[in-house]
Amino acid sequence: MKEFTAACSQTRKLDIGDITLAEDGMAIDQTVLNAVEATGHIPFPLRAENGFNVNFGMFHMLAKKFHIPGATMTLGNVAVNGEMRFPAELPHFKKMLKEQSGEENMGQYHLWTTLPGGYILDHAIMSGLHRDGIVEVNEAVPTERYLYGKADELPHGLTYHPMIVGLEFFVASGTIDQEALEYLMGERFPKQY
Repeated sequence: MKEFTAACSQTRKLDIGDITLAEDGMAIDQTVLNAVEATGHIPFPLRAENGFNVNFGMFHMLAKKFHIPGATMTLGNVAVNGEMRFPAELPHFKKMLKEQSGEENMGQYHLWTTLPGGYILDHAIMSGLHRDGIVEVNEAVPTERYLYGKADELPHGLTYHPMIVGLEFFVASGTIDQEALEYLMGERFPKQY
């Protein structure tokens, strides 16, 4: 929660959103998590290289189809046993904003959904960990294809390091335009997820 609060503060300083996360949260029912997982169209082995589409799509499903309140799109880095998986650092995000280079730099950071109470939901990370031989995933078991849990109680030595929160970064950095964001967060559910 401390790093997430710092990311909220940084996002406000950059004038790209004013987000807070409720410290009280409750776990999402496993049935809902499995239903969200079932909505994805990108095969598990391809999720790591399509992390933006996968996690943005699942965030959209949580917010619009399953009406889960308080979900926040979060951008930053992920470490396994202290080793960062992406080159993302705060100056990278500032540079993307200044240069409008978000679209070209999408693979330089990770995004996931943070839920009230500090729960992390990530539908792309397990694909990358499996591909890199860090964890073994049985693709036939839905709960093994995504990561869900309290940020300070995650398995596999995983730690999440939020740097920016909210959807506004994507427009402000030139990753997607406002019209595309409105379409993607609308009531329709594009099949690219």
